[in-house]
Amino acid sequence: MFRIKYSREIILKILYQLDIRKCAAVESGPLIEEYFQTFKRVNPDEEEFIRRVVQIVLDNQAEIDAKITANLIDWKLSRLALIDRNLMRMGIAEATFNSEKPIIIDDVIRIAKKYSDQDSYKLINAILDKAIE
Repeated sequence: MFRIKYSREIILKILYQLDIRKCAAVESGPLIEEYFQTFKRVNPDEEEFIRRVVQIVLDNQAEIDAKITANLIDWKLSRLALIDRNLMRMGIAEATFNSEKPIIIDDVIRIAKKYSDQDSYKLINAILDKAIE
């Protein structure tokens, strides 16, 4: 059974840890492996999905951040909360291979309501709606 919602939460946790540790893509491998030891209940399909999204973010972070920045009005990417920034990166990265934009955004918003500030989901929704084509 493929648990997409659970997988997306793990993606956020991995991206958050990589961001907080300021890991470059080349340094991320051992940390990602360490996280998979923590999430032992992940099945092979979920692990493949998680790795794919995380890798897209790591490989294309500058382009993804540029999409986010282009849609921020009078705000800088660096001022966004780490959770919010990584939720947006995750949504944009997944949209590169998943065409179900409303489902991606809806799930990212659900995760934002769980892990972020009370009203952060509104900004995340607006940015993702514009940034995901």
